[in-house]
Amino acid sequence: MFIRKIFSLFILCFFICIIPRQFLLGSPKQSQTNSPKVLLFSAIDTDYLADTLSDWGENIGINGFMLAYVADWWTPKKQIFKDIEVLTKINKEGAAYGIDSNFIKVAIGYRELPNWTDDKAWAVVLNNFRNIADLIKQSGTKGIALDTEPYKASLFDTKAERFKSMNRDILKAKIYQRGKEIMQSLTGVFPDIEVIILPEGAFYWFNPGEGTMPYAYELWIDFFNGMASVKNNKGIVVAGECTYSNTRVDSITWLYNTINKTMKQHVEDPVFWKERCSVALGMWPLGKSYSDKSARYSPVKFKEQFLQTTALSPKYVWIYACGAPWWQMKKAEVKKYTANGRWIWEKKNQALPMDPAIKEYYAVVKQNKIRLNGK
Repeated sequence: MFIRKIFSLFILCFFICIIPRQFLLGSPKQSQTNSPKVLLFSAIDTDYLADTLSDWGENIGINGFMLAYVADWWTPKKQIFKDIEVLTKINKEGAAYGIDSNFIKVAIGYRELPNWTDDKAWAVVLNNFRNIADLIKQSGTKGIALDTEPYKASLFDTKAERFKSMNRDILKAKIYQRGKEIMQSLTGVFPDIEVIILPEGAFYWFNPGEGTMPYAYELWIDFFNGMASVKNNKGIVVAGECTYSNTRVDSITWLYNTINKTMKQHVEDPVFWKERCSVALGMWPLGKSYSDKSARYSPVKFKEQFLQTTALSPKYVWIYACGAPWWQMKKAEVKKYTANGRWIWEKKNQALPMDPAIKEYYAVVKQNKIRLNGK
């Protein structure tokens, strides 16, 4: 009897030791039932994309793109509509390959945004957002991805030089107002426009140990709350960047839960957040720099990351493409798409070789397409 008890205790200890840490911590298992759409955040040339739709949809499994450099908040109306034909083609023909969720990415920080209190300058900005919404509606594009990272100048930091002379409460109210006005401008033209906002500014400000510059997002939540006050039909998706390099199941789960918890605690309308909004986790497996398309982590790690982000994110997940690591133009294609002085982003890097294991990364993404199609 004593020997049997000792043996049972040994078996119990053995299984405790080999059970994965995430299950002991209560993290959810990777699920195969949830299949959100997969978006690629990239500066891919729209003409090149239009010519390669079947490859992206059938062979890779991308469901949509966050397209950069199509339109910006300062772009005049004539220039905004210059790509309407190719965008329409991408949306109409792409749908047959499962590419039905395209967004135009607008970064409010690529240039110094007018001061939040400058009503005259903001009248122009808001009119440009109306034109962008019109382009999205007419071309059959799904929506807008609003990038709020302060690339060129501070946006939400009350201690920044450009805001030092301003009363904090006034600045806070104006940021809220502009968020509301941007959403009103978009939905006034296209009521069913989908809106993605990135990065997860509130997460960084209210969890200062999780980012390198939390102060940059001090009043970000006021901008979000202004947008959310419109209670748009499709809600708002917060695209998280904090999972870019996280491949551990428990870490990804904690980050997802913390973003959600932070938003629930600080949004003005928790019911709107719960019923219409969501978090979309981001990944960055390929592209160490614009000129280096090699992997940042292995296909095995990417698969672990991908399975968990898709298990948690209800509507979308997204992949950041630093440069052109997910595709490689032939030299003849570079020549074709730059003919007659036509501009494409980072021309010199388009034809650089991809990571040798690129097909393994494609295979990970394609599994989600198979689940979406129920095959």
